[in-house]
Amino acid sequence: MRKARLIGFVVAILLGVAGGLVLGWLYFPSEITTTSMQDLRADYKADYVLMVAESYATDGDAAQALDLLTKINPENPLRVVQQGLLTAQQMGYEDWEMRFMADLEMGIRNYTAQGAGE
Repeated sequence: MRKARLIGFVVAILLGVAGGLVLGWLYFPSEITTTSMQDLRADYKADYVLMVAESYATDGDAAQALDLLTKINPENPLRVVQQGLLTAQQMGYEDWEMRFMADLEMGIRNYTAQGAGE
């Protein structure tokens, strides 16, 4: 008797899973939507700026960092770094992370100043 109940329970679970998969895939599939980097929340933008800053700290390539930051704001990538710094400060990022982001800001400022002077 107990064995029959256990088998019935397992069969019911398997039918439920199979039915859910069929409904999800065939009748109510999720829609694929595309978003841009500009649509990220402020905390994710700050994380992205930190990743770019870590890359910049490793290779010192301001042109690449600028190119990566234009994905968030093509008109003013320096503003992305400044907003990232403010968000990072509000969220309590570590001191070394703030330094990396500040170094990135200075590197971009120097790079754009040199490019404007040429």
